[in-house]
Formats: sequence, structure tokens, C-alpha cells
Amino acid sequence: MTTNLNNFVQVRGEDFVVNGEKIFFRGFGLGSWMNLEHFMIGLPGTDTMIKKAFGEVYGEERAAKFFDRFLLEFVDEKDFEFLKSIGVNHLRIPFNYKYFIDDQNPGVYKKEGFAYLDHIVNLCEKYEIYAILDLHSVPGGQNPDWHCDTNSGLPLFWEYAALRDTVIKLWGHIAQYYKEQPWIAAYDIVNEPSQVTNAKVFNEFYEKIIAEIRQYDEHHIIFIEGNKFTTDFTMIDPIDDPQVAYEFHFYPFVDEPAVLTPEMDRARRKEIFAEAFGKLVSIREKYKRPVWCGELGLVFEQEQINFQMTIIEDMLDLCEEHDVSWALWTYKDAATMGIVYPKAGTPWRQLTDEIKQVWNQHKEQEKGEALVDYMAATYFKPITAEERYPLQFRMRTIMQAICVEQMLKPYLAKRSWEEIAELPASFHWENCEHWSELATLIKQYTKV
Repeated sequence: MTTNLNNFVQVRGEDFVVNGEKIFFRGFGLGSWMNLEHFMIGLPGTDTMIKKAFGEVYGEERAAKFFDRFLLEFVDEKDFEFLKSIGVNHLRIPFNYKYFIDDQNPGVYKKEGFAYLDHIVNLCEKYEIYAILDLHSVPGGQNPDWHCDTNSGLPLFWEYAALRDTVIKLWGHIAQYYKEQPWIAAYDIVNEPSQVTNAKVFNEFYEKIIAEIRQYDEHHIIFIEGNKFTTDFTMIDPIDDPQVAYEFHFYPFVDEPAVLTPEMDRARRKEIFAEAFGKLVSIREKYKRPVWCGELGLVFEQEQINFQMTIIEDMLDLCEEHDVSWALWTYKDAATMGIVYPKAGTPWRQLTDEIKQVWNQHKEQEKGEALVDYMAATYFKPITAEERYPLQFRMRTIMQAICVEQMLKPYLAKRSWEEIAELPASFHWENCEHWSELATLIKQYTKV
């Protein structure tokens, strides 16, 4: 291969470098763009369920036009001007495999996947912001949760080699297309694997996919994520490829919800964060490679925003102190985790604020757990929290299907096609606002 390595991000020891100089990544994920996430976008269901609902209410042709407009208008040059102004130097770009693969004809690749990715990658190149491509959804689901677009609540991807082979070939196809693009910093192979029980399967998948990519592309970094939503690397063997690095995600409040309460002493919260972060960052010592915190963040609320900035600051401080690059989750959504969001009163917010009156993610999880408990206690006997955890995902997929039928589709049907067609404009920069508190905090790290 004769690729010119100028401007390509590379692995050197435990650092990322560009043209021989160390680079520290500070940026965002572009969540809920090419892979809709219900609580972030404000619509119940998985990515596939939501798109199917639009098609059933307005017809397939109109639905296709709607999501084409959504994908091309969600982020534009004004967003990149803002990102540049606060010193962001990379974007993690999640995408759903279905933009490339037709499940009924997996051997023929769709073209629209590259059309949408190129829309962002070209802006990244223009504004000199690196892109990291993140396969956020794979056939069968790599974990049991909604954000990998599973309709079963089971991580079936790890049960069937045929599904994994499809993704191995897809990454070869993507690598062949982008092998000469230096503003793509890395390929993030699969987001947040979880409930993987077979170490041999896990390691063989990564070995095969790296071999497939290297047939076409020797130079791009490849990120490997761990089990248990990328918090457990005990299964993963070191890989002998000079451009492999490792990625973890940092959501310490999942195990310690009390850290999100103002009542907890900040010093105590820092201790909890430091202990959790230390376990994750230890993989750098295990693999002797660079590590990247590919996700961290939380749901923002106006009445708590100043307090919440201290939580973000404590998490980012850990990344900086441990020399770990980071990406906040997420850049833009419907006023949930994004730094940028449509203003109150925009059509998208009017629709989703109405839906929030009767549905939200937290209630969905609570009801899912309660239903599993009810079923076990009524027909069998009470179960443990460890037994309940995987089962509640399966219950929630049923609930999501019901919510789409009884909530999303009726809420859409109340609005004319003309009204719906204008919804994506709510995400235009001029129709959005942003958390200035977070922008100010980020500038302290990027030193704009």
C-alpha cells in the first residue's frame, strides 16, 4: 500500500500521534443521528420501530424523505463552527448497520450509508476535526438494550457466526472506501458489547475483523471495546496489531446513583469516581496501548445545571489527570444529554414534550423490572436482581412495541404530513440553543 501517512492518527506506545506529535482527543459523540435512541430523540421504540411507524402512518416514500432530510439537516456547517469555537478536535459518529446492509440481501451493500457518513466526514475534513466511525448497531444486537436496535432484548449477535461474518465483511467494505481518508481517526468496531459469555467467540471476532480490515487498510486505528457495555476487558486477549487501541465508557452513576444527588459530598463523589475510573484505565497497563473514554455524560436539567457541571468537571478531570482522551455523549438531541438541543416551542419539542407526559426511559425500565418480578412471583417464585437484570430487557422490547402502537403512531397521526415534514428543521442551528455552562467548561480543557 502507498498511503501517505501525513495527518493520519497513529498509535505510538500508549499515545495517539499525528505526524509524530502527540494528540489528545477532546470531543463529542454524534448520538441519535444514524441510530435513533428513544429517550434522546424523544420518541418511544427502537430505531427500526420508529422508522417503521413513520412508514405505516405516512407511507414508505414519505417516511424515506423524512429521514433523509433528518440525516442531512441534523448537523450542518454552523454546528461545526460552534464545535471549532470550543476547541473540539474529534467526533465519534455512531451508525446503524442497516444503512449499509439489507437483511434480506446481505451480500449487496447499500450506497446511502456512505452518502450520510460522507456528509459529516467532509465537514470534519473542512474544519479539521477528526471523525471516529462507530458501528452502534449490528444484526441481532451486540447487547440487549434498545440502543443497538434489538427487538428481542437478547444479544443474538454473539450466538450466530453468520451474523458476525456479515459485520466482518461490512467493516472490510468500509475500510476499503475510507482507507485514504486521514480525517477519519479510527474505526470503532462495535459499540458496547454485553452479556458475551464465550471468550473464544469474542476474541475470534476481533481477530477476524481486524484481519479483514487490514486486507484493505493498514493504517487506521481500530478501537476494541470490552464486555458488559465496555466496562469489562477480562475476556479480551492482547492483539498483535500496531494500530489497535482500547475504548471504555464511563457512567459511574449506573452502579452508584447517589452520586447524582446534591446531597452527596463532592469529595465522596470524587472518591467513587476515582475508584471506578481507576479500574477502567488499568487496561492501558494490561495492553500497553492508548485508551480512549469514548462516552461519558449525563441527562441535563435546567434546575440542576450548575450542580451537574460539577459532575461533568469531576469526570473530565479524571480523564485529563490520567492522560485519557474523551468524548462527551452527546452533541445534539431533543433536550436530554446533548449540549445543543431544539428550543422549547419548536415542532420537534412540541411533539416530544407531549409524548414525555406519558412515557420516558426511566419509567420504562422500572415497569420492565416490575413486570418480570410480577411474572416470576405469580407463576413461579421471586427472583434475584441478578436474574431480573437480563430479563427486564426482554420485557422492555414488548413494552416498546406496545408504546409504538398505542402512543407513537397515534401521536403522529394527529399531525398532517406537511407538519411532520418540517420537524427536522427544529434541529437547525438557528432553531437550537445550547448549554453555555458546558461550553465554558469544555473551553477550560481545550484552551481555546
